[in-house]
Amino acid sequence: MTEPTRRRVLAVAGAAALGGCGGLGGGDAEPTPLDATAVATAVSGSFPTVTEPFPVLVSPSHFDRARRAVRSTLDGVPDPLPAEAAPDETTRTLVERSVERARETLSTADDAEATGERLGDLRDARYSAERAASTWAFATGDRSRHDVGSRGRTLERKAGAFREDRALDGDPADPVRALLVHGIVETLAEGAADAATPEWDDYERASSDAPTAADAEAERLPDANAVGKRAGTIAEGLARLDDARHVDERFSEALTDSRSLASTFVDARESLTAALDSRIAALPGPDATDAAGLAGTDADGLGRAVESALRQLHGDAHYLADRGATADPASDVLARYDGIATADAFLSLRERVAGGESLSVDSAAALRERREAAIAAVEDALEASADRRLARELLAYPVARMASTDASLREWDQPTLQRAAVADRGRYYVEFAALARATPGAVDEALAALDAA
Repeated sequence: MTEPTRRRVLAVAGAAALGGCGGLGGGDAEPTPLDATAVATAVSGSFPTVTEPFPVLVSPSHFDRARRAVRSTLDGVPDPLPAEAAPDETTRTLVERSVERARETLSTADDAEATGERLGDLRDARYSAERAASTWAFATGDRSRHDVGSRGRTLERKAGAFREDRALDGDPADPVRALLVHGIVETLAEGAADAATPEWDDYERASSDAPTAADAEAERLPDANAVGKRAGTIAEGLARLDDARHVDERFSEALTDSRSLASTFVDARESLTAALDSRIAALPGPDATDAAGLAGTDADGLGRAVESALRQLHGDAHYLADRGATADPASDVLARYDGIATADAFLSLRERVAGGESLSVDSAAALRERREAAIAAVEDALEASADRRLARELLAYPVARMASTDASLREWDQPTLQRAAVADRGRYYVEFAALARATPGAVDEALAALDAA
């Protein structure tokens, strides 16, 4: 996977890059390439539909406002761009492509079925529209670096105030719904805060002879392209903050029995932290890299896919366990729930390998078996989990990732594929089958922690 934690990742966009990865085609160094048609057949068919839970009804007017914001921004970009005002052809092309991207993403948002996906598409459209508008405005002298920096500082203040003032309220009879909603809201607000602050610091000087803030802005935002990208990021952050505020308000308005669940989430976090720490104690240390050490057995014949799956689950489990407590206990609870499932997935996969089970992906037939096992594991996990919402929270990313991996393997337009490259992608089926099998038990532990709090 491309991210260290799966939760709340819009995986389809990120995983789509697999389709363009190099190294799939058979070459001179590949003695036994796999037939591309056989591979495509092995990954044919669909996965079960699993979307991330979004237990709030977003107002249609909120979607309408988001669309209007994009269209209003695009209205500020001349169409067509006047040739006499263009500073250079590169800038014109960049603006035109950003406008096209904004319009395409608006159309995609209209077709999106999942609430979270639609909101995400609208935020992407907001980014592209503002990037186009600010690139053009800067290039034609109608916007300054200072204007963009001021917007970022305003967003930073607004995001900070929202996060500081927000209460973790919910219905005590349904703490899972509150947990999921507050996790969504905090993720959005955190993203807004991150968008407000650039990767560099324009305003604090390390020494007396450091450049001024204006000099730093000019260095970090050297041209219209850089200014447009920064402005687009800030606009997307503002959209995130708008979404966070709306979801929070809609959730609060819908509550008929409400009280603070902050202490519930804090206590559940402590319980789940202890449970995760006990799992981590049974794993190889975080610096373990030897295949035999990860597998707990002789690595000969382990297979590239299995080794990669073990390595990923091992690294993810340690990453999640190392995450300290934050100011947002709801997100912390979800992270520890994810960590418990990930650690259990590693341990169960390791046990199967040590028991002699072959899970390699060395042929199209083996690829089909691994994929079918993953589908069955997801379906069983959804059926067996005591709370389907928590199961979906964990499994939405793996399903999207595997579906995108299917597409990347089906769309290869050469007659053969390198065996190693197919195994590299086949590890997703091995990894996520293990995660799905661990999901019902992790759901039980999360529910028990919330009930006991």
